[in-house]
Amino acid sequence: MTPKAITFRKDLVLEAAVAVVRSRGLEGLSARAVAARLRSSVAPVYKAFRSMDGLNRAVLETARRLMDERTRRPFSDVPFLNIGVGIVEFARDENRLFQALFLSRHHNQDILASFHESVLARMKEDALLRLLPDVSLEWLLETIWFYTLGLAAAVVYGQLPDMKTETIIRSLKDMGNILMFAEVAGISHCESAANDKEWARLIREKGIVVPLGAPNAPKSRPAPGRKEKNERSDFERRRGGEAL
Repeated sequence: MTPKAITFRKDLVLEAAVAVVRSRGLEGLSARAVAARLRSSVAPVYKAFRSMDGLNRAVLETARRLMDERTRRPFSDVPFLNIGVGIVEFARDENRLFQALFLSRHHNQDILASFHESVLARMKEDALLRLLPDVSLEWLLETIWFYTLGLAAAVVYGQLPDMKTETIIRSLKDMGNILMFAEVAGISHCESAANDKEWARLIREKGIVVPLGAPNAPKSRPAPGRKEKNERSDFERRRGGEAL
């Protein structure tokens, strides 16, 4: 009598595959590794998922769902900030699933694209952010997205000694404040007239000596007044008294 083939529900096979990725990374995911986790042959794995490509995608979709759930936690009263904190926390607590999504080469980039689009949609629901034009929202998302991923990667690779949630919130809040202020003030783009004007005002107000040709330097230096001629800064004296 032929023994009855052992079968596993699809969700149990996927659960085993996620466990493999959590311990070995996406590169360690194989039918044999999942089967070992299930204590079976590879047959149930291929019966649940016709190919390893299908199983890989299911694991990545699970990782994306878990990350999305993390971004919806109320870390603060700012929904947009919570998204960033959730991503970095996910990287901290689920580092191999994060690496599978963002740092591994796979052929399922649409999973990340859909997450990106969902974040933009959530930004448009925010009471403050929805006052900005779409082009500003997209610039904010793209810019802080790269900062957030960089911070998350630093966490994954142990480059951030203090990984407490409070530290993550502060880092993202500081950067978000800088970026949003710059965009609303019209100085977020280095080649804009508003940016040049603001830098000129700041340099003048702070009495900063900027060499001609340096970034944000004035096109020419104004003729010094009598007071400027007679009162040179300590900085200028240390540099040998370069004249304004």
